[in-house]
Amino acid sequence: MTTVPREPELESELDRLRTLVGPSEVSYAALQTDVVEAQRVAGEAVTEMGDLRGRIVELEGHLARARQDQDFLQRRIEMTAWEGAMYRAQRRWRISVVPRVKRLSD
Repeated sequence: MTTVPREPELESELDRLRTLVGPSEVSYAALQTDVVEAQRVAGEAVTEMGDLRGRIVELEGHLARARQDQDFLQRRIEMTAWEGAMYRAQRRWRISVVPRVKRLSD
């Protein structure tokens, strides 16, 4: 399609008429189709964003657990045999005995 050079007065008049009349029905239908497609794409993007946020939370949980394991192993390496035995006894007391005594007292 070739464009015919227009005079500035005609161009401004054409712009004025376009603002008065609005888009043609064909271009309006195309715009409606574009709006529907844009809404669909935006919905898919929001869904994908939610999935990615869930994955990030899951990975943060795994990372926190891995850091706890690393800290625990580092402490175990630095413990002497006596400190290791005391740690295991205290842990057994906290995990096993204390809850049972608490249930009995309730």
